[in-house]
Amino acid sequence: MSMPGAFSPHLSPYEPDSKKDHVSSAAAAAAANPPPLRLNQPSDAFSLHTNDPYYDIATASSSNAGDLPPSYTDEPSSLDPKHNITTTVTPLLADESGHSPLLFRRDPETGAEIHCSRRLDTDPAFLESHITSLAQSPPRPYLRVRGTHTESIRKRDDKTESKTVVDFDVRVELTPYLYRDIATRRSWRELRTADNFSKVRRGTVFPTRAPGFGGRSSGARGGAAGDEVSKEPPTLREWCHRYCASHAGLKTFSLLRTVPGFDDDERLKARLEDLVRATNYRGRIDVSFPVHDSTVEIYNTCRVNRWRQTTWIRWLFYLTFLWIFAWPYLFFRTKRFEVVEAEWAFSRRRRDPHTGAARGREYVSLSEVDLYNMWARAISKAVLERRQGELDQRDLRDAEGRQDTSFEDVLAGIDQETTRGLVRAGVSAMNVVNRHFGWGEDR
Repeated sequence: MSMPGAFSPHLSPYEPDSKKDHVSSAAAAAAANPPPLRLNQPSDAFSLHTNDPYYDIATASSSNAGDLPPSYTDEPSSLDPKHNITTTVTPLLADESGHSPLLFRRDPETGAEIHCSRRLDTDPAFLESHITSLAQSPPRPYLRVRGTHTESIRKRDDKTESKTVVDFDVRVELTPYLYRDIATRRSWRELRTADNFSKVRRGTVFPTRAPGFGGRSSGARGGAAGDEVSKEPPTLREWCHRYCASHAGLKTFSLLRTVPGFDDDERLKARLEDLVRATNYRGRIDVSFPVHDSTVEIYNTCRVNRWRQTTWIRWLFYLTFLWIFAWPYLFFRTKRFEVVEAEWAFSRRRRDPHTGAARGREYVSLSEVDLYNMWARAISKAVLERRQGELDQRDLRDAEGRQDTSFEDVLAGIDQETTRGLVRAGVSAMNVVNRHFGWGEDR
């Protein structure tokens, strides 16, 4: 008897005997007359083991073309067919190969993605494959150093207003250092699911542990609780089946990309703060390590979920204050599956092969000390120049040269060499004055 939410990884997909005898003829008939979508089927009749596989006409017709890499015909003879593996560059980030056809919305600042497709709601195998594919794209960690100070501005009515001024905002992307070998995309990536004792949303509104593990139910079960403690946590495949079998009207399945093992003792943060203070900066320093492209959420296909992610509808609710009523409804109605995490380890414990005891740490590429030694001069130079933006290899190269300044882009527009020399000398003198007398204090 099939029950909603039941899972059995050993059951093969349901296939009638008549279809087994006529595989080729059935495939041809299915291609000519695909089965209709069961949109009006009552929810209590849904079963993972008795329903036909999901079939999407648009997806099926374009699945073969969507799985192929883009063809480049500008130089057809530039790639030798004997060396396709070594000459073809695999995209490092997900957006380098174009947006997924299932992508509904992407946050331009944080890179958080929202995917929406009816097939993801009803096909557990397709959902599992989609999550596995998304986990292969790395998160984008950054090193960010920001300095601010407060200025008091006097208005015409003799009132003062405080204004926060950003002195510098420097960022360094750390994504390349998540790979053991960037050419072959070797890394310490691990896709795992939540263990039974972790408090996460398991198709629920609020975070909770697995039934029988640390909750009230464990005490009520008596001796059976001890048997459940040794049970393995559900796999990704089982969570995908549970999500597709859920009858919740609003539900979401999340994938979280994390970077464990980075600056756990906050020594890098302290050294960067000391680096900025060495320039005699007197403002407020904020050293952080934000991670972009860290969240992917899959929403089930329904009108409410599309409305909640449409920009103009969101603004309409904000301006009319309808969000006061809509937010509680969406919060308590949405069942969330936040049980899958893709870990891109920056470092891990080094274990003794004989005793198994932890002996220091090993890094996938560079350590925090190596990163500091590599970027310290470039960051210090950018802070003194009051830069706001992301540093790259050019800043590293300039920092290895003269420590004063090198505004070649600005100086390129100056005709006379004498004027260029004066600009260089002026900027260099400004840096010396800032170091000596201090700068960035509140006023």
